[in-house]
Amino acid sequence: MRRPRYISLVNKSIDACIAAIEIYNKPDFRYREEAFSILMFNAWELLLKARILKENRNSARCIEVLEAVKRKDGSRGKRQARKLNRCGNPMTIDATRAATVVRTYANDGIDEQCIDNLNLMAEIRDSCIHLTAVGPGLSKRVQEVGSASLRNFAHAAEQWFKVDLSRYNFYLMPLAFHGPAEAIMSLTTEKRPAARRLLDYISQTEQKYTTGETAPFNVTLQIELKFQRTAHPEAIPVRIAPDGVPITISEADVRNRWPWDYETLSIKLQERYSNFVKNEKYHGIRKSLESDIRFCHVRLLNPKNPRGVRKRFYNPNIVSEFDKHYIPRQ
Repeated sequence: MRRPRYISLVNKSIDACIAAIEIYNKPDFRYREEAFSILMFNAWELLLKARILKENRNSARCIEVLEAVKRKDGSRGKRQARKLNRCGNPMTIDATRAATVVRTYANDGIDEQCIDNLNLMAEIRDSCIHLTAVGPGLSKRVQEVGSASLRNFAHAAEQWFKVDLSRYNFYLMPLAFHGPAEAIMSLTTEKRPAARRLLDYISQTEQKYTTGETAPFNVTLQIELKFQRTAHPEAIPVRIAPDGVPITISEADVRNRWPWDYETLSIKLQERYSNFVKNEKYHGIRKSLESDIRFCHVRLLNPKNPRGVRKRFYNPNIVSEFDKHYIPRQ
């Protein structure tokens, strides 16, 4: 049986995404952010077109650009035909148009945060190609926009095509090669007008979303690198291996990373889904996720009493797992 046309686009999309990550994570690459933004935006364009093809039973016409046919006198009539490129192949819609189409889908679509993230990626790409060379002042912001774009991409690929991307290292790491002070200082001392305007545009877009804890998509992801030594009595010691380096997580870090208790989680899910009920199904899903440190952390209510009462706290990202089982409210 012949594979659906959209599967080929999905595979090419993932290839483009992996290429973007590999280039970005090279230890010394002079065109890092520029190459990443071009490839990542291309990955999204392919993924969005694959989604449209799947929705329209693989009809190529749904992603083709149409134009009015010219009459003999040179004017254009109402009849439309495919617009062809220089070599005579049909032209297809761009990523912005594709995102607008997918945004209209009632099920498995995208939201405004995803749209704005794509717009930021497009702006970064265009600035890199046509105008601005990315310097230290833009590097951190490009990484924050890019990290959100990667997270959004992984979520969409899994939701739309059941593609598990967990086997890939979906993270961008070069910021770690610079000290935190250097990265922060570079943001405040950016003098190039074009780069400054791009930074302002990213900030203005970011400020449109003051909450979004349970949103499946993000505009940016904050990158924070912090080194802190403490002997605070409330710090929780963690050892990653028998001979590993001791790591401490402060009480504040725990509350920030896992801010929801059971009641808060239940309320958030009730507000988010139209068919949510606190029943055996809910408890079964929740308990299956509680062993994953990304979603749940168990801590003592009184850290000074190792035999005291323990309570579970949840990271808001756990909502993405419940999205697989419940119907969001419209």
